[in-house]
Amino acid sequence: REVAMPRTCVLSSPWSWSRSLLLLLLLSSCAGCARAAVAAAATAASPQPSFRSANLTAAGLLAATKYGKTVLAGDEITVAAQEYADCLVFRVQARTRGYVALGFVDPTAPSVDVLLAWVDDDTGTGHVMDMHGKTETGLTPEKDVSQDYELLASFQNGSHISVVFRRAWDTCDAHDDVVFGNDTMRMFWTMSDRDPIDRQYTDALKLGSSWKGTQSFHPRGPKFKPNTDDYKKWDITMDNLRIKDDVDTLYWCKIFKAPIFKKNHIVGFVPLLNDDTRRLVHHMIVYECYGGSNIMEKYVTLKGAQCYGQGMPEDWNKCVSPVVTWAMGSDGQFLPDHIGVPIGGREMYYMLEVHYDNPTLKKVMDNSGVRVYYTEDLRPNDAGIMAVGMAVSPMHIVPPKQFAYKTASLCDKDCTNVIFPERGIKITSVLLHAHLASRQLKLRHVRHDQEMATIAQDDRYDYDYQQARELSNEVTVYPGDELITECVYNTVDRPQLTHGGYSTKQEMCIAFVTYYPRTPLASCFSMTPVPFFFETFGVQQFLDYNMEGVEKIFLKLADSTTKNPPSQTTTTTTTTTPTLNNVKMLNELNQEHIAYLMKPPSFTIDDSKEQNLFRDLEIMEPVEFQNKTFQQHLDNLPWEDSLLTKNIERRLINGKHMTFCRLHNDTLALMMNTYLFPNFTAYTEPKTSNVACIPLSNKFKNSALAVQSSFIFILLSIALIFVY
Repeated sequence: REVAMPRTCVLSSPWSWSRSLLLLLLLSSCAGCARAAVAAAATAASPQPSFRSANLTAAGLLAATKYGKTVLAGDEITVAAQEYADCLVFRVQARTRGYVALGFVDPTAPSVDVLLAWVDDDTGTGHVMDMHGKTETGLTPEKDVSQDYELLASFQNGSHISVVFRRAWDTCDAHDDVVFGNDTMRMFWTMSDRDPIDRQYTDALKLGSSWKGTQSFHPRGPKFKPNTDDYKKWDITMDNLRIKDDVDTLYWCKIFKAPIFKKNHIVGFVPLLNDDTRRLVHHMIVYECYGGSNIMEKYVTLKGAQCYGQGMPEDWNKCVSPVVTWAMGSDGQFLPDHIGVPIGGREMYYMLEVHYDNPTLKKVMDNSGVRVYYTEDLRPNDAGIMAVGMAVSPMHIVPPKQFAYKTASLCDKDCTNVIFPERGIKITSVLLHAHLASRQLKLRHVRHDQEMATIAQDDRYDYDYQQARELSNEVTVYPGDELITECVYNTVDRPQLTHGGYSTKQEMCIAFVTYYPRTPLASCFSMTPVPFFFETFGVQQFLDYNMEGVEKIFLKLADSTTKNPPSQTTTTTTTTTPTLNNVKMLNELNQEHIAYLMKPPSFTIDDSKEQNLFRDLEIMEPVEFQNKTFQQHLDNLPWEDSLLTKNIERRLINGKHMTFCRLHNDTLALMMNTYLFPNFTAYTEPKTSNVACIPLSNKFKNSALAVQSSFIFILLSIALIFVY
């Protein structure tokens, strides 16, 4: 059964003042007039159209083969969402003649926002009900006092139902509804083969623990998805890789040769995942290799090697420029029509890096990878991908038992000034990446000590859904601008300190940025300078090594030049942490520890055996810390003292940052330098309206029949006025 679409109520200027007033009074019963006026005022400056201005029909909403962006695509249910300035419209199609329930979760909200939808088997009338529950599991939802979902269209046949409904971004119902916005939204879903038994809803509908699945999505922002039949494809996958049961984190790399010689453009990719290993694949990155056939051709036939370990050829360390970045939960990414990542033009080689997270120590075989789509019809602009954020290092620390601990890294103005073209670069999408403890991520933009609008932000980061964020409006970053990557972590359930590292039990804070025009920049990272880091924790001297020697172990400063920079990928990594010993030459220690520090290859399930350079550094000064390793000193700090923790947090953020401006050829564009964190005026969101939210309340009767009746009443009222 289709339903007529409700229309916006509009006043016409030729009418007399008295007739206009009469009409206004008559239309006060129109479901949505008041809200439409408020929504229009609140979004007048928005580039997106309002829902009403789209002039959609019920038939169009139900019959369109493609509607909005796909949120969930399964055998039993599909959910799509279309963004408007004043609301979000959902279309749900399910293989059932009963009800469908969706639950929207904000981890900080007191309850789960539940939507119940069905089409009455007897009358063919569609219904939606706004409900809430206290927990994600064992949910017993209750009907909201304020009904904030509006049914737009419904249909039912012998096997399926389709319902289309909308809700405001913020309904003003802070107690029972969640706010939709830029942050990741986690959605639960379930269905029944029967309509709700209690038609009067005097009792709570009991869903129990019957949720069938979950899917996260980004409510705001576009999602490009062209017809892939128009493009050529190249599958880059592992070749029957046997994953052993003796490590819980494995990085595996394999070399590929591009299937073309002439220049083409990569336009997008999708993941290729095995059913039995998809939960083990944490991320996949395809790097462009700096080296021709005389260097790389001999590696194409190999099954691969453990990344950055003893078995990986040193030539592979020149594969540093990302062209494809995928993380778990993502369904891939396609680029806007005006950009493409260049591929070919000469014999080109690529390295696929796959991070396997195997906490249950499964022994499996894997053929995961990515399917790359490319075209010989070149697009107007060459695009690039650069990584910005925190250098992966044990000096990136997150204290235990913290509800919200923040870290920040700096891509400095000297790097962007040297690398970026005069007209700047334009950012089209951002993939925010961290591990299990992360809750919030943000990529900030500073120009001349004034913060610009935030480039990308997620205050509900979902480790299981790391989808690239395609920006609604491209962001221009000029030479001399600075980029700041921030992460906020929650470690209330962790008794021990968390270090930066490659295991999912450790942490990262990185943003992969897609932009154009392409530049030679591969990454722009920072880390806390070594002496400043140890000074922060009151350590002045280590046994057997002065601070300069320890710094050289970490950074290999003696060889720092733009032609041969310190790099995490220029040496072979051992599988055990090298021991500090004066018998060894300092340069040898440099080589071993730099390799360990930047690219540890694997981690055992036993946390106590994880590699940690801090366990080898014994404190000599001050006296009160003697006979302790630095790791023991960190573990003994009273992290529950919020004043201490916040002081450390502020010092590490607002203090000194050592930056690394790394090029595609694995060299540094600039000498490593130390900068103070920029002192800038924070960005303030422009205030477009005095109205913060849009209540639907009970103005809408959430059935197709009621909406249709309201529309008829409005038409009759207008006709009477004209007659009068």
